[in-house]
Amino acid sequence: MAKKTKETQANAKLFKDGLLYRNISRTLIEQCTRIGITTTTLSKLSGIHLSTIKYFRTSQRTGKPFSAATFFGLTKALQLDFDQVLPPHGGALVPFPEPLTQKDVESLLDAARLLETSKPDLLKLMRTLSDMARPTNPAIDETTAVFAAEAGFKVAPPGSLESLIMIGRRVRSLRIVRGWGRGELRTASGVPFSSVFAIEAGLQNPSMQTLYQLAEALSAPVSFFFKTDAETEKDQLDLERRAASIIASGQIGSVNEMLSTVEYLFRTSTGTPPY
Repeated sequence: MAKKTKETQANAKLFKDGLLYRNISRTLIEQCTRIGITTTTLSKLSGIHLSTIKYFRTSQRTGKPFSAATFFGLTKALQLDFDQVLPPHGGALVPFPEPLTQKDVESLLDAARLLETSKPDLLKLMRTLSDMARPTNPAIDETTAVFAAEAGFKVAPPGSLESLIMIGRRVRSLRIVRGWGRGELRTASGVPFSSVFAIEAGLQNPSMQTLYQLAEALSAPVSFFFKTDAETEKDQLDLERRAASIIASGQIGSVNEMLSTVEYLFRTSTGTPPY
């Protein structure tokens, strides 16, 4: 039996019978009428396909779900305020941490630059370990191993919608700053683990209901995922820097273990005492 989706405030109230989808669709269509924008013009302004907009318009009657990217593109094109269009999810809100000091930011940036210069050596180590493993594991694929390491440094895959990249980075940084793994966010939000992973990577275009569930679980206003004003982008940057610092602190033990392993491999392979 499939596990029942967690009943968040967003699930229980805002999306009952498609209520929020109806209201958002109605608000945006009324704005179109108010300023005299046709569906064709809106498609050109937003970059959203005409058929998608026609589907969006029917949601005011049917309550059918639409995606976050559709909502973002149309709301931006109509120059509406995300805070005014989106009602609160009904859960608790936890303020973001105080911004990092300038001294902390400079220290973090210096360390990041040094880390970037270490990347070639890390990739070289990956190749070396692949070579070392080959005598007992002939099937090992060095190219795949190196490609996986290089791909891990990319923030988002090519071709991802810009809005999805932005949403994913904000979900991920908030999750890390709140001190959660993806499994914990899945449990708190009711959003499947695979979806959490894909959304954070900018690979999935979530529904508005999914974003409301994530926002409520992360105790953040859902509008944070969409706003592009200077203050919100500043909040995002600070959260991402905090997340990077938290991830770095968690990797120190792994790197120490790797260094010890490399030393062990050298000594046992070359016969250098002590073993």
